[in-house]
Amino acid sequence: MNPSPDSLFVSLDQAVENFCQFMQTLPPDAAAQRAWGPKEVLAHLVFYHELYVAQVQAFLAGTRVELPKGRYSDLNAEAAERCRDVPMDELVGRLRIANRRLGELCTTGDPDQIVVPIKSGVRPYRLAKLIPEVASHIRNHQRQLQKELRRVP
Repeated sequence: MNPSPDSLFVSLDQAVENFCQFMQTLPPDAAAQRAWGPKEVLAHLVFYHELYVAQVQAFLAGTRVELPKGRYSDLNAEAAERCRDVPMDELVGRLRIANRRLGELCTTGDPDQIVVPIKSGVRPYRLAKLIPEVASHIRNHQRQLQKELRRVP
């Protein structure tokens, strides 16, 4: 038996909230821009979360959203660059809003039937498979950042 849409989303909701709280507790110098630092990771997560929302909305409406093209590393760099001057609190807010909207959409249709394309040239995911993978991805980013920040003098 597949999990209900509500229970499917619990893990992602917890991962997002834990990550947002972690980001909000960082001292300002820890969040300073550096190669793939906390703010860049946050920008990457915001980019994809907002993309997931747009893709699920389009699927449910029977329309399409233009898919990003290129390598993940290039897309991540573009997301970080677009958010370079966006305050950290604003990015945290955008992630929470996108996550809340994704949770609402998750209960609108059958997550096993909702197909979410991520980028051009990549096999689309069923929302029921994507949600736990995204939750794990966010937790992994948080663990990695915590590990890196412990090493910084």
